[in-house]
Amino acid sequence: MINNSFTSNSLLILLWNANGLKNHRNELLITLQEKRIDIVLISETHFTNTSYVNFPGYHVYRANHPDNSAHAGAAIYIRASLAYTPLPNFHTNHIQSCAVSLFLNNLPITIAAAYCPPKHKISPDKFTEFLSTLNNNYIVGGDLNAKHIQWGCRASNPRGNSLLQTAHHSNISILAPPNFTYWPTSRHKMPDILDIFVAKIPNSLHTQTQNLLDPCSDHSPVLLSVDCQPPDKLNSSMLSQYRTDWEKFGHILSEKTDLKLCLKTAPDIDDAVNLLTNNIQSTVWESAIQPPLRKAEFNLPIHIRTLISLKRRARAIWQHSRYPSDKRHYNALTLKLKRLLASHRSEAYANYASSLSHNDGSLWKASRKLLHIHNPPPTLRNDDGTWAVSDQDKANIFMKHLENTFQPHYNILSPSKIQEVESFLNSPLQMSVPPRAFSPGEVYFNIKKLPGKKSPGFDLITAEVIRNLPKKSILFLTQIYNAMLRLSYFPILWKYSTIILILKPKKPPDTPTSYRPISLLPILSKLFEKLLLKRILPIVDTAKILPNSQFGFRNSHSTIHQVHRLVDKISYALEEKLYCTGAFLDVSQAFDRVWHAGLLYKLKILLPSHYYLILKSYLEDRHFSVRVGSTFSVPTLINAGVPQGAVTAPLLFNIYISDQPSSIHTLVGDFADDKAILASSSDPHLASSYVQDHLHLLQAWYKEWGVKMNESKSIHCTFTLRQGVCQTLLLNNQPLPTAQCVHYLGVNIDRRLTWSAHIKNKTRTLNDRFRLLRPFLTSKNIKLPTKLLLYKLLLRPIWSYGLQLWGSAKVSNTNRIQRFQSKVLRVISKAPFYVSNNTLHTDFNLPTVTELAKLHYKRFNKKLTHHSNPLIVQLSSATLPGNPHKRLKRQWCRDLLI
Repeated sequence: MINNSFTSNSLLILLWNANGLKNHRNELLITLQEKRIDIVLISETHFTNTSYVNFPGYHVYRANHPDNSAHAGAAIYIRASLAYTPLPNFHTNHIQSCAVSLFLNNLPITIAAAYCPPKHKISPDKFTEFLSTLNNNYIVGGDLNAKHIQWGCRASNPRGNSLLQTAHHSNISILAPPNFTYWPTSRHKMPDILDIFVAKIPNSLHTQTQNLLDPCSDHSPVLLSVDCQPPDKLNSSMLSQYRTDWEKFGHILSEKTDLKLCLKTAPDIDDAVNLLTNNIQSTVWESAIQPPLRKAEFNLPIHIRTLISLKRRARAIWQHSRYPSDKRHYNALTLKLKRLLASHRSEAYANYASSLSHNDGSLWKASRKLLHIHNPPPTLRNDDGTWAVSDQDKANIFMKHLENTFQPHYNILSPSKIQEVESFLNSPLQMSVPPRAFSPGEVYFNIKKLPGKKSPGFDLITAEVIRNLPKKSILFLTQIYNAMLRLSYFPILWKYSTIILILKPKKPPDTPTSYRPISLLPILSKLFEKLLLKRILPIVDTAKILPNSQFGFRNSHSTIHQVHRLVDKISYALEEKLYCTGAFLDVSQAFDRVWHAGLLYKLKILLPSHYYLILKSYLEDRHFSVRVGSTFSVPTLINAGVPQGAVTAPLLFNIYISDQPSSIHTLVGDFADDKAILASSSDPHLASSYVQDHLHLLQAWYKEWGVKMNESKSIHCTFTLRQGVCQTLLLNNQPLPTAQCVHYLGVNIDRRLTWSAHIKNKTRTLNDRFRLLRPFLTSKNIKLPTKLLLYKLLLRPIWSYGLQLWGSAKVSNTNRIQRFQSKVLRVISKAPFYVSNNTLHTDFNLPTVTELAKLHYKRFNKKLTHHSNPLIVQLSSATLPGNPHKRLKRQWCRDLLI
């Protein structure tokens, strides 16, 4: 550990020109672990977009050279436990820089790593342009190749003069180390100071720079100590970070629970919910078992520590004497240390890999680390174009975006329809039989069925906590639920959701629309919804409210069933030489913009009054807050949409769209908001007209109920073996884009139904996943059965989805997947070339792709005959619906039964 007065409560920033970091990874890792470094600023990383280095416990941000070749570049490694915000990169040919912002003494400070290649001329204006992107207070560290006697260099160069002029003009400081940092191997060049810090910070922050000997390249590192403790991230997603004594928890909570509370009014229910929540939270804190403090120590073997000391001494001797013999001795020790560190790391990894097991969960935890891609904090722009730095600013930007999203499409709805709906909602309700009360046994049964890995809502109460509630608390919870049902009132606390946002793949990170909102609701709220759903579903099924073509979020209905219907329709058209044209529609923000009044209109018609009233209370006065890091936006009202993440949301959405018009000339495939419309005919114009007539009916319905279609993302695809062209389809007077292949419910269906596009896409995905899992699959320290289990659970499900349908494709297509499976078996077993693939499959007792396809389809087909949906029963026929003449030589999915 470094011995100076700053160390114990200070920010430690290491600056180093690595001259290619991949060659010095192990040496830098030792330094990070020994010296408690918080931030590392690296110059000359030699990284590219696909080549970089990670360190455990640190997040990395890179600014590569614009030409994306392995030279120049800068990077920041920051301790993952620190609270910080990444800033946009600045990368030009003359300066590459990446930066983060954190708070020191409650002031935002930008920490940036920079590298300036020596061949470019940099004027004071270019330095000023770069520094102006770093906000008011900053510390920039890097090899700027700027020398000046002002900060201790042997001589000055033009770039040093430019930097000094910028420093005087902008009132910034140059923080240089006391000794040289650049040690050229050539005796004709002299050592000098090239690695410096450029700082503009308040006088209340004191700094100290010092030279270090490790790690080493042709530059030695510099350590900057700032006398301020950096803030850590707050863990806002856990009620307690310690284990809980559940026996003590149950005893304390039972004593706090009062079953004699009055629950006769809505405020009584709100008070009871608040009391129960506070009691559970406080009891968890009181029952926490705080483990003994264990100091994490990093120990190296004695012989490696001795070699490090010898290498440091040899380097000091060479730097003092500059004799070639001393340099050779130093190089020999450096090479020996590098090999020893690599061997030590390999041995440590071997011990770690051999300890992994699927029984204790360590294997899956390690696999998730390999497959998980760190999502950096969002980088957003304010309305004025400036960057949002703080988490609070980002949360507010997301809040404004979502506030505009959770609004009905009033520009589509007609005033007459709004007036009709409001008039009906204000009319008196019909009398109905009071609902049957919930029993404690029913509540307890559903508690045991709660999924254990779901994220908690704002109250941080998890399923594990609910499962350990004592009997007295379950009785109290049942009383609350029955009071809600009796008074038709949903408590306000359970209508509050926390929203986190995740960046969508391949989307720009600086716009709010690129992020997918994930809503987190209180688990006690979702438990009530599960109970309520069991009361409502029989009413919906008995009344046949949902059309048979709607397969989304319904029991015993899957995406494969729906795709199977479409595949049958297309297969029949190919056999009969028909044109099967289809429109695959995309609804814009379908769940988020459901018109509440319109939904209540339909619920009032369909459901008894008590269920209608509780759902009305459930939808009204809902609020949300956006969480970025540990910061929350202000609570904001939700004016539209079914609650995302709620148990009843899928059913409510299905009810809202249940009365869409149909046509006798088209086949409709619905899965929640995914809609496909197919029509076939020997005349391409007639097939298009059937679909177009149906689109006209839907267009009027969408306008009536405020549903907005995304015409640019909807697809028109014609499936046929003939050369004719179907007419372009129009939706809202806009032509739908045409395509030769369409992605529907997770499968790619091409024009000729060869499944080639789907299999190629799966092969690319498999190769990407295999590269991530390769360290485990090729490790000699992991047992063979464990490797096979990894393949079965993490790789095979990628390609086996939809195998019941595409498993009948030509052998030339399915062989792509078969080759991949054979390759994986050969890699994990390290089988020599003379062992055949058939032998590998036999020894591993693993079916081939064709064998697995037959097995899946037979298992799938057995469940079709007695299904409650007649459209699914039709799939059980031995031949294609319509029993067409077998004209083509290809196989269909039913041929897998043979």
